[in-house]
Amino acid sequence: MSPSPDRSHYHTLGIAPGAAPEAIRRAYLRQARLWHPDRPSGDAEKMRAINEAWQILGNPRSRSAYDQSRARRAPVRTSPVRPTGPFPAGSGPRPPGRTPAGEHSSDPAAPPLEMVGFRWRWISLAAVALVAMAIVLIFWATSATENPGPAGSAPASAPVSRSLPEPGDCFLFGTTTLIWVGCDHPHDGQLVDWVSLGAPLCAPGTQFHWVRAVQRGVCYRPVSG
Repeated sequence: MSPSPDRSHYHTLGIAPGAAPEAIRRAYLRQARLWHPDRPSGDAEKMRAINEAWQILGNPRSRSAYDQSRARRAPVRTSPVRPTGPFPAGSGPRPPGRTPAGEHSSDPAAPPLEMVGFRWRWISLAAVALVAMAIVLIFWATSATENPGPAGSAPASAPVSRSLPEPGDCFLFGTTTLIWVGCDHPHDGQLVDWVSLGAPLCAPGTQFHWVRAVQRGVCYRPVSG
């Protein structure tokens, strides 16, 4: 499924077309954390679009091909041709809304320059207000959904699966559970084994994490770096 002509994969992840690979990865995790179906604010359709954007933009070759395709579809803008002088006296082009004394403008669609300036001032004020509202809403939405896992972990996200991971699977930390993801997607660790609270400590090179949703613990290998 490809995005609509007015909504690109960059728009889906909320980044600029020139964003660096690490910025794309962070944007994917941020959007997935917000729209993952396991979250209260989740939306499966939006999550599919986010995953598709990551599949294209997360791979340098597919991203390059996608950028070239967007460049070919971009409309070519042309500037209107304006007449140039010299003009005979009284026959040159006149500014909109300006006519010699005693004459009336033959173009009813051309408003006076004063009215044009007044309209542009209102349009500018409205645009500034809309941008300010958008910034506030984005900040509020980000703050309301901010719920990180253990220190140093990435937020829950990625391809949709409501089943718990098994030994050997990769996962992301959820609020009270673990979310299975493919190991080819950004993840927090690889599960080694499920253990009870009274079990011995995890083996060297692994870490312990308590999963409140099932009242059991896991030993896992964290992602290096």
